[in-house]
Amino acid sequence: MKLRSIPFTLAIGLFAAMFASESNAACVSNPPNQSNASFPSSLTGKLVYHSYVSYGDGTSQLFIYDFSARTLTQVSNASWGITDPMNASFSPDGKWLLFMGIQNNAWNVFMWPTNGSHAPYSLTNSTGATRNEDPKFSPDGSTVIFKQNSANVMQGTLSYPSGIPQFTSVINITNNKTQDSMPYMTPDGTKLLFSEGTGGANLGLYEETIATGATVPFDAVSGISTYYPVVRADGTVFYTKWNNASQQLDQLYTKTNPSDTPNQLSINDCISNNDDAGPVNGTNYVFFSSTTAGGYQLYLGDVSTGKRWSLTQFGVNSDTTKAKLGSSYYSGTPASSTSGGSTSGSTGGTSGSTTGSTTGSSTGGGSSGSSRPRHRG
Repeated sequence: MKLRSIPFTLAIGLFAAMFASESNAACVSNPPNQSNASFPSSLTGKLVYHSYVSYGDGTSQLFIYDFSARTLTQVSNASWGITDPMNASFSPDGKWLLFMGIQNNAWNVFMWPTNGSHAPYSLTNSTGATRNEDPKFSPDGSTVIFKQNSANVMQGTLSYPSGIPQFTSVINITNNKTQDSMPYMTPDGTKLLFSEGTGGANLGLYEETIATGATVPFDAVSGISTYYPVVRADGTVFYTKWNNASQQLDQLYTKTNPSDTPNQLSINDCISNNDDAGPVNGTNYVFFSSTTAGGYQLYLGDVSTGKRWSLTQFGVNSDTTKAKLGSSYYSGTPASSTSGGSTSGSTGGTSGSTTGSTTGSSTGGGSSGSSRPRHRG
């Protein structure tokens, strides 16, 4: 149809709709990287992440990039006796890393003192077919929540006898719902975000009030996979969701309450997968993984402007044969409520550093079975 056959007012409306659609686009195809020199100098903390060729192949290792020292260090090593360490996060005071890995032929949850004074301590000590996965600290660091086997989210209360972390009690807080995984607490510790379902299109995001067990859908759309919630200190929930049922491309979204409309972030690449949000508290920045450059690489995004910075300048993305996933940032400033007893954690166990050798240094400017198997435990 030729344009002159359309009434003038309709033609103006169509053009306006076209431009409005472009200005409100929530993602950009092949978004450009900002310059290395413009990387935010205010980020001077530490970023932990894991890297592997493919999930479950035994190649996963944990790395920490220190933005202040400008060093990249592989912290996991063979002496730990742990296969495929992954999905790590810092304790609120930064003195511990919490992660999952395989030991004694079972997935277990571990804590490692970040001063390298001891090998990781197993919190779950499971053997055989038991699976303990997706661990996260509670906001005050006094408990750890994690997925156990196929249907439970557990909460273990921490104590530190002689500086060694252990669970004094473990309770089931989702009470055997269908395949609960990837739990994360709200900042006040009263609610739990988690994914429920068997994976793929059957995976939705839910919110439970811990005291009552009352559960409501947070973002659960039939035929759309929604998972991996991470809650910023202000209560904003970052999570991954398919763009649609046919393409099934992972996109990052935010919302705060179950009734809110999901907000697709402008840092997303429309034609790639964008996963594993690691928001920086008190800022609009979020670390995440994206396949824009091919395999999963790490980026920093500004959710208010849509700007993206590749972490390639810091050596993080140098090995293009491996996916970089599960990033978590510690600012270097302890949270107002820190993990009970963890101040003595560095004294526990035998001496000897277990930190890996420095594998790279930045010279640039500026300072799990529970979901898609390509990158989750």
